[in-house]
Amino acid sequence: MKKAFLFLVFCLFSTALSAQKQGQMLIDSLDTALKNTKDKKTIVIIKNKLSQEYSRVDPEKGKQLAKSAIEMAETIDFKNGLAEGYRCLGINTTDSTAINFYRKGLAFAKETKDKQVLSVLYRNIAVYYIYRNDYKNGLDYSFKSLKLSEELGKNEEIAGTYINIGFIYNDLKDRKKALEYFKKALDINKKFNNPTMKAVILENIGVLYNNEGKNELAVSYLNQALEINRKNNNLNFVATNLGTLGSAYLELKKYDLAESHIKEALKISKELKIRRVMSYNLQNLSMIYMDKYADPKNNSFYKSRPVADTSLLMLKEAVIYDQESNDIKSLSTDFKQIASLYEELGDSKNALLYFKKFNTYKDSIYQTDTKETVKNLEDQRTIELKNKEIQFNKLKIESKEKQKWYFILGLVLLGIIGILLFYQSRNRKRSNEKLQQLNNELDLANKTKSRFFSILNHDLRSPVSSLIHFLHLQKESPELLDAESKKRMEDKTINSAENLLNSMEDLLLWSKGQMENFKPQPKTISVGSLFEDTRKHFSGQEKIDILFEDPQGLVLNTDENYLKTIIRNLTGNAIKALEKTNNAKIIWKAWQENGIKHLSITDNGPGGTQEQFKALYDDKEVVGIKTGLGLHLIRDLAKAIDCKIDIQTQPNQGTVFILTLK
Repeated sequence: MKKAFLFLVFCLFSTALSAQKQGQMLIDSLDTALKNTKDKKTIVIIKNKLSQEYSRVDPEKGKQLAKSAIEMAETIDFKNGLAEGYRCLGINTTDSTAINFYRKGLAFAKETKDKQVLSVLYRNIAVYYIYRNDYKNGLDYSFKSLKLSEELGKNEEIAGTYINIGFIYNDLKDRKKALEYFKKALDINKKFNNPTMKAVILENIGVLYNNEGKNELAVSYLNQALEINRKNNNLNFVATNLGTLGSAYLELKKYDLAESHIKEALKISKELKIRRVMSYNLQNLSMIYMDKYADPKNNSFYKSRPVADTSLLMLKEAVIYDQESNDIKSLSTDFKQIASLYEELGDSKNALLYFKKFNTYKDSIYQTDTKETVKNLEDQRTIELKNKEIQFNKLKIESKEKQKWYFILGLVLLGIIGILLFYQSRNRKRSNEKLQQLNNELDLANKTKSRFFSILNHDLRSPVSSLIHFLHLQKESPELLDAESKKRMEDKTINSAENLLNSMEDLLLWSKGQMENFKPQPKTISVGSLFEDTRKHFSGQEKIDILFEDPQGLVLNTDENYLKTIIRNLTGNAIKALEKTNNAKIIWKAWQENGIKHLSITDNGPGGTQEQFKALYDDKEVVGIKTGLGLHLIRDLAKAIDCKIDIQTQPNQGTVFILTLK
């Protein structure tokens, strides 16, 4: 009985690698992309991809697209596009002229030295030779493709080449090794889950089991492959699946199932004009008639010449297709079946004629050195892999040797550094012991100094400012002294007070760098007590309304003195800014929002710009008392108690400072 083979599934699959979308969905997507681009290089790439996809459903359309891509690639000297275009012409050509296209593509690929393009071309050339039972060249080009795919890390292409190699071993009756390669391909496919590839692998495993006589197991694998290809509308694969499944049913003598599957396969393959599938299914359909009517219950076959003629016509039609595609092995099968049929019919003359033809082709297929050549190529591949392994191990040994010397050198350097650090540490320890006492004294002095300047900032600045304001008012009431004396006394007093403020500014700026040693002492305080302290501190300001709003009665956990100083400074700044403002008003507010506590001070003064308040953000910025009233101190105190200050100000629209405490 005739065994199923893997030719068509195996070859057609080689054109479908790397497809993320499948079947008509991918074709539609590529058509859309083609319409939406004007770049010639992109057009060439898309047309080649479309040509590849049409090789499975409409090879003539595939050829047209490939030729169009080649023409455009020539105009822009796109060599990879030319290589791919000729490859696509090859996969859409079923006769022996395909090799000419592959060779042209290979010449361009070698010019560009593009490993990806070379790898795919080598795989297609391997398929071409395998179709023609030239296993030496088939395996040789498969190994070339595999080598490049491994270098590029292309798992999908590696899996495709494993399928090709598995086919060769299956055809050479080394089923164990064939199954090993198919399962390798299946394992790799799990990494990227290409359904088309999975279907092809399942198909090949099913055919292998069918050839071994494990027909029920074969049917299971073949049905899985058919289901995947029907789902993805891969009609060429569906045709091949149906044919191989029909062959399995034929082996099980389920003639009706075999006949229905093969007739459907024949219908699809004729629509797609896939000669090898047409030939294969005609052979199987002829065998179904022979086996079905050879049964004692249906022996009318031999009495019914029309049935015999139909079977002969199918086989002779298969011969035409195999001659067109130059499929030597399939021709051998055709002639063998025709010879057997003539022998059954008692036509010894024609039986002998076709039997001689069968022997002629058989001799060309099974050359005596085929298996030995394949074995030599496999040994060469094994030696190559071993050499790579040896070279890799040698590099590992050299690397370990270098690492050993680096390690020894590192230990020596660490020892020297350790000795130097020991002497340095001993000397530093002696110096530190001498400095420790001085540091303790300096630390105490710094604490005393910082506290002193805090008192200056807290208690004296505002009274001095009030004194200056008072003296200015006195200057405007000249009734107590004569004009000359009054002017002299007023100018002298004002100058003295302003000098005092300038001296305070110098002292405060000098103390700025020392504030790190004065750490805040947080405790629980009420906002009401802070507002009351501020009210009392500025009670002498009669021309300015200072209002306080604390409707929620907030309680804070922070350093009281730091926060009081910030509030007083901000209030003093606001008072200074409101000197020339009618109906001057300052409003302090306290509120809590989303668990975060806020204080704000708002004045209706002349406002300003963000640049004027730069000292609140820039550590290097210094603002004088008369122009900013120590904003740098407010900044440092706020930072110390983790208080964020935001400013909202515009010229002639007043100023708002918002304090946010965490």
